[in-house]
Amino acid sequence: MLVVFTALAPQPAFSAPATTIDELVEMYKIDKCVECHKDLNDIHSEWKDSWHGKSIIDPRVLKTWRTFILSGLDKSKGKRRDLKDICLPCHAPQTKDASDELVVKIADLVVTAVDDKDAAKRDTAKNELSKLNINCIICHNLKSVPDGKPEAGAVYGPKGPEKIDPTPHEEEKIKSIKSDYLKTSEFCAQCHHGCPPDMPSSICPTLFTSYKEKFLAHGGKETCQECHMKGEDYKSHKFPGIYEVDHVKEGIDLKLNVKTTEYVYHLENKVVPAVVVKVDVTNTAGHGIPHG
Repeated sequence: MLVVFTALAPQPAFSAPATTIDELVEMYKIDKCVECHKDLNDIHSEWKDSWHGKSIIDPRVLKTWRTFILSGLDKSKGKRRDLKDICLPCHAPQTKDASDELVVKIADLVVTAVDDKDAAKRDTAKNELSKLNINCIICHNLKSVPDGKPEAGAVYGPKGPEKIDPTPHEEEKIKSIKSDYLKTSEFCAQCHHGCPPDMPSSICPTLFTSYKEKFLAHGGKETCQECHMKGEDYKSHKFPGIYEVDHVKEGIDLKLNVKTTEYVYHLENKVVPAVVVKVDVTNTAGHGIPHG
């Protein structure tokens, strides 16, 4: 079964950049994806609740960007539109079709969503930002080929149209194309590396360099997708990571040896209960933990 997404116009060629978030959403709308994939293994719900579906409104991201904007860009020679070149290419890649003015508005919304004293304004800003994320079109068109030049209007999948009845895509006049690149770790590295391809971890310590140098170089075989998209008969789109306890348990072998004891608390000359804890931790994952 082919797990791909249908859409009205993946990576469209627009004559003018978007000036509002709603315009940008319209350019990369996924309504047609949802129509089919909310029933097909419920992939849409999996994605929506994943960190990819919340790639901007994750509180860690919002607070980090707030600090970067106020203490970095605003206090240097940088400008708020620089988010378009630094953060947004991975957290909301569709902003490549946003005007500089819109990028500034997005930066303003980030600061409002974190720091405004009015809770209603914070919520409004966060709701507006939630419209942007790493959606179906980002992975299945925009970033789906290694040369960065996908065919406009096409949907790329890991198995190709020969594995599925192509009628649903044909009805929307959308071309399905096989892309083996989607099955590689290099596909994920586009955002989980962020440095020139051959730059080592000593210079650029990223999730991907950790994976290459600490896992592949020592005989590891699994790809990112094999661990983070596990599914029985399809690739799960939950993308679990360090904040999912059950998933972390698969990558860490943790042993605790705890013994009760007591000691004399010298400042108050009294005996108090205590414990001695021996911790043995073995990382069995394909990269350093924690990482991102």
